[in-house]
Amino acid sequence: MRASAVASPSRRRRPRARTPPAPAPRSVERPYHHGDLRRAVLEEALSLIEEQGNARFTLREVARRIGVSHAAPYRHFPDKRALMTELAVQASTALRAQIKAALESAGGDLRARFLAAGFAYVRFALEHPAPFHVMYSSEVDAEDPRVAAATSQSLELLLGFIEEAQRAGAFPPGEPGVLAVPIWAMHHGLATLAASGNLSKAGPVELRRVVDDAHARLLDGLLHAAPGPPRA
Repeated sequence: MRASAVASPSRRRRPRARTPPAPAPRSVERPYHHGDLRRAVLEEALSLIEEQGNARFTLREVARRIGVSHAAPYRHFPDKRALMTELAVQASTALRAQIKAALESAGGDLRARFLAAGFAYVRFALEHPAPFHVMYSSEVDAEDPRVAAATSQSLELLLGFIEEAQRAGAFPPGEPGVLAVPIWAMHHGLATLAASGNLSKAGPVELRRVVDDAHARLLDGLLHAAPGPPRA
């Protein structure tokens, strides 16, 4: 055998050192609203409700969607009920503000103000379907003081309008709360129908006409019950 055919031990090629695999990157929380986790959780919950049409989601699912650990949402909300309650408070406050703005912008005419407030309720349901759904969800803690306060403030807005109309002789006298029930029921019923797409498919102008007509019929019934004074 030729000597060159066998490499000497000193000339044998040494095995190349293998580069160890790079360590897997540690999972990091995705940036969310400049670090505002609480806001991110609330917004993602509303997105889920709007996509699904219901509130059948979990805090774990919310966490996954915003790219944080499963435990992260619990820093701000001890459970889903607390999250839904906060969403309901925010929604109720926003709805009241929208109705109040509509009443103020409609001027002093009773009919114009009544129709504007009614349509503001309907418009809120159309523009904010998820918050509107949350306000009446069974998963909200109705005993929470903030929920009670937000509901009371909205009711006070309606009662204030009724009392003003009563002082003007436009609405019949009596307990304002009695009149508040049919008015609120009309507002809510029309809003629910509109939000579900069952009221009018002819566009926003026709929808406004339908909503105003329904509210006007209710208003006319209240005005006809008033003794003496002419209609506003």
